[in-house]
Amino acid sequence: MDFNFSNLANTSFSNENSTQYLKPFDIYTVKLTKIEKGELKGSKDPNAVYPVVTLEFTGTGDSHGIFTTKLFIPDPENKEDTDRPEYENSNGHKYQRPSRMEYFQYAVMQLLHVLNPTGENKIKENANKLTSIDQFVDLIVKALTGKDDIETKLKLVGRNANGTTYADLPKACGLTKEGKIFPINFIGDNLFFSNYEIEQQKKYQNAKPTDMETVTEEEPSDEINLDDIDL
Repeated sequence: MDFNFSNLANTSFSNENSTQYLKPFDIYTVKLTKIEKGELKGSKDPNAVYPVVTLEFTGTGDSHGIFTTKLFIPDPENKEDTDRPEYENSNGHKYQRPSRMEYFQYAVMQLLHVLNPTGENKIKENANKLTSIDQFVDLIVKALTGKDDIETKLKLVGRNANGTTYADLPKACGLTKEGKIFPINFIGDNLFFSNYEIEQQKKYQNAKPTDMETVTEEEPSDEINLDDIDL
């Protein structure tokens, strides 16, 4: 039986559309190449639908790859989204974390501060005119759309999903012991890792090579865990 090689001329043997993703625990030079509002269906509950803002950053220069994430849009009428959750550490000390609403506001406003400070000021000036979370999100998306020509720095940490570590945005704010909220920079100048993040970075870098290979070749999961959302 003769083997037919005629298909060679019209066959590509290399995947030209493969995507490389930015790895966790590093600081990259990037541009915001996409922002849009949409919905995400729950992976565990197919009937659950979550409103989200999808972000895509593309590395420039020596930063090769993309980073995509979905920010859960909180509901101002839902106490689980607006109340600050309370936790207790191993020493029995109770403390609070910012609410999901605070995480979201600080994340998107920090993006505006770096990529469109004029838009940031306009939203602040007209904040008292906003009557819904949808209006706020629409303004954010409008103010950040078309800013893909602005180069900036982006800090990524790690998020574990089913045993695999994916790149993720750090939380955009924190609370002092007195309950005062403060921003935590993840985009722009003067970025650095906290002592805790450095410890996590070392754990990731010392992981087995097979784990790190999985991170670069698999697309990050879209699953949202509402109990521990990193915005």
